[in-house]
Amino acid sequence: MSSSYQETAGTDAPSSLGERGRHDHGFAKMLFNSPEFIFLFLPAAIVLHFYLARHSIDAAILAAALASLAFYAWWSPAYALLPAGSIAANFCLANHIANTREPAARRWLFAGLAANLAVLGYYKYAGFLMSLFDARTPAAADVPLALSFTTFVQIAMLIDIHRRRAPLNFRHYALFVLFFPHLIAGPIVRWSELGAQIADRTRYRPDWNNIALGMTIFVCGLGKKLLIADPVAIHVAPVFEAAARGEAVTLVAAWVAAIGYSMQLYFDFSGYSDMAVGLGLLFNLRLPVNFAAPLRATSIIDLWRRWHVTLSRFLRDFLYVPLGGARAGIPRHYFSLFVTMLLGGLWHGAAWTFIAWGAFHGLLLAVNHAWRSMRGPARGGHRRGGLFLGWLATFVAFAVGMVFFRAADMAAAAALLKAMAGFGGAPLAPAIVLPWDLWAVRHGYVGDDFVRAWWGSTMSVAGTLRIAAAAAIALLAPDTMEITDYREGDPRSDWRRRFARAAWQPSWPWLVATGALFLATFDAMNKVSEFLYYQF
Repeated sequence: MSSSYQETAGTDAPSSLGERGRHDHGFAKMLFNSPEFIFLFLPAAIVLHFYLARHSIDAAILAAALASLAFYAWWSPAYALLPAGSIAANFCLANHIANTREPAARRWLFAGLAANLAVLGYYKYAGFLMSLFDARTPAAADVPLALSFTTFVQIAMLIDIHRRRAPLNFRHYALFVLFFPHLIAGPIVRWSELGAQIADRTRYRPDWNNIALGMTIFVCGLGKKLLIADPVAIHVAPVFEAAARGEAVTLVAAWVAAIGYSMQLYFDFSGYSDMAVGLGLLFNLRLPVNFAAPLRATSIIDLWRRWHVTLSRFLRDFLYVPLGGARAGIPRHYFSLFVTMLLGGLWHGAAWTFIAWGAFHGLLLAVNHAWRSMRGPARGGHRRGGLFLGWLATFVAFAVGMVFFRAADMAAAAALLKAMAGFGGAPLAPAIVLPWDLWAVRHGYVGDDFVRAWWGSTMSVAGTLRIAAAAAIALLAPDTMEITDYREGDPRSDWRRRFARAAWQPSWPWLVATGALFLATFDAMNKVSEFLYYQF
């Protein structure tokens, strides 16, 4: 292992943390975790929304939609007309579907689905598909921001309108699609759950309970991103980048990096999802929960009911069930699972690594369902030993899959998987580096290669501790939705019943705790980094 690990620390993509706060028009990006958003855009949007609502609710809805479009344009002015044009086209299609009898309505529906997928395919997959024919490495696709999420949102809306035959209000629909808390990276909302809230005229007065709850959830998400995900990224990126350069990686380094990236992605994306939910509450709109403590799952089936919940729900309703699901016999069931996850992987990006990640999880789900079929219904509950083994197998499989998700290409993924199996070609290394080992290196009693062989730098000790701490929080601490009971009556958790006194409520102690957490994140705002799911 070379010392170049230290040289690349702090990067997780082609641009560094410092560069990620900028965009090509020279202004700072409007990130949820940036001072520009928190102290300028957000207060202005909220005050304008409720001020206008005192005089005209329709004006407030239109202003919130235009503010969301401005939020998008600040990111990507060159593509600002794309979501506006897409909204107008889908609104016309939806009303044609709502006001047309069958079979013409079904034809309009298919035309709308084809048009949305064609736009997504042109921007996201055209280069990848062309590369299959001319045997070249495709260039990175220049995908308009949020295209994948807005495409899925509008596809689900067209299907929902076809089922319900309810005409749309243009202002309501524009806000539904553009609403900035979910615009860039979800959660993937349904018209049936958010459209009714937008139409509810009682929601256009400030609700101080919602404001208190929303700010608490937002700050918790901010803490996940800035205090856990970003610091872990500094130690994860060098290992994946070394594998991409063809350098040998040790077994310990590969496993710690795979687990570390699992932690990074979880806290980064669940942090974003928390922030989106919190922002929605500031406008009295309840967005769906996207994470339900997924790393506690004791099976892959359970994990996908907890991880990126709104995407899992979309794939289930609009791919898995139409393909036959569990109703068409065992072979068709497994085929449906595999194809659904394969396409779910492809949705994340036009790359073989994402296809491999989706196929891997499709196989895991098929194996999990087959195991449940052979075992039969559990009797007398689950024993702790069985639950632990189920959790361990699930966690290990998830970390292995993250190698495909994060690796630069299939060659880098293969190199890391070989290292995780003990065939990485790196020199033998100690199982763990202890404090006295570092003392011995510092005083010259042991060569520096002793530590570098373990990971690549003495920073690996701090990195391992950070990753271990992140894992402990993910596995043992209540998640944001449990603390605040936003996910009301969740059968997967009895945390609030057991620790009712510690649960969130509008109170001075919780105000002080939330303020302290916000102050702890304040310094990290100077090193703003994008959320990982912005690239999808």
